[in-house]
This record gives sequence, structure tokens and C-alpha cells, in this order.
Amino acid sequence: MKRVLLVVLFLGVASSAVAQPQTFEFFQTGFAEGAMVTGSFTGEDLDSNGQLSAFDSEITDFQMAFSGNSIVAGFTLGFADLQGLVYDLDGGPLGDGLTLDVEGIGAGGNDGFSYAAGPGPVAECGIGVDCAVVSDGTNEDVSQEFVQIGAPAATPVPVPGWAYLMMVLLLAAVGLRSLR
Repeated sequence: MKRVLLVVLFLGVASSAVAQPQTFEFFQTGFAEGAMVTGSFTGEDLDSNGQLSAFDSEITDFQMAFSGNSIVAGFTLGFADLQGLVYDLDGGPLGDGLTLDVEGIGAGGNDGFSYAAGPGPVAECGIGVDCAVVSDGTNEDVSQEFVQIGAPAATPVPVPGWAYLMMVLLLAAVGLRSLR
């Protein structure tokens, strides 16, 4: 009976490592003169619904850059500028509509520069038509391309230091028990 309890304790400690936030890179082409958006965001699916949502405080970092063209000058936006971000963890492009709710990104700075991507952020995009708009507050450039999201690199989940201590103590207890 004691051995069963020790095995259960060992398995509980070994499986107690918590998943860490993942960083996703994204890009979008199709703007005038070959301009493009690049960026990244970091998030963790805290409610385990298969979706990252800034509205559920699951996004912890965001940055994007527009390369610029003759319509809208280049600009960057950071986490403080993020107004909303929803991404399904299905591995597809943002806005593919394969699972869950509507996906999209919305960010804007006090200087008038903004970026919106997803279904219907402006009149040029209707229901079911995905697009993105970059703006400097007076001029806009629209892309009908999907936002391509790169899968995060596989990162090892760190094991808490106390887990190693518990495993050593458990092995010592099993060893002492077997000597009896």
C-alpha cells in the first residue's frame, strides 16, 4: 500500500510542471508597393479553450512593424497599443475561420498609426472577407491577404526545483523500504 502511495506521489510531482507561454511570429503581405506587416505575440491558453485572447488576459506581449510605403509611412506598435487579439490555436492563418470565434488583431497608437486584421475591419472588407488595414490616421492601405502565423518553436517545459528534491526523497524512501 505504501508503495502505491509513493508511486502516486511520484507521478503527481512529475506531472506538476506548468505549461509556459508560447511566442508566435506573424506576417502579412499584400499591401501597396510590397509593404508588409511583421510581428509577434506571446500568450498562454489559461482557460484551455484552444484559443488565445487578449480579452481574457491571455496575451502577455505584442509587437508589430509595418515596413511602410508611399501611402502609409513605416511604424511600430507594442503591447501598450494592443486593443484586441484573438487567435485559434489550430495552426492555421489568423482568420481562417476553422474553429471557435472570429479571430483578429487590433492595435493603435496615440500618434494615429493603427493596424487591424480580420474579417470586416473596414468597409472594403465584408462579412467573411478577411483583410488588414494599416493607417496613419489620414491615409489607409488595405491587404486582402491572410495573416500568416508561425507555430511556436518547441520549448522544453521547465521542471520546478522542488520537483527534483521530491523525486530524490521518494527514491531514497523506496530504497530504504526495500532494505527492510
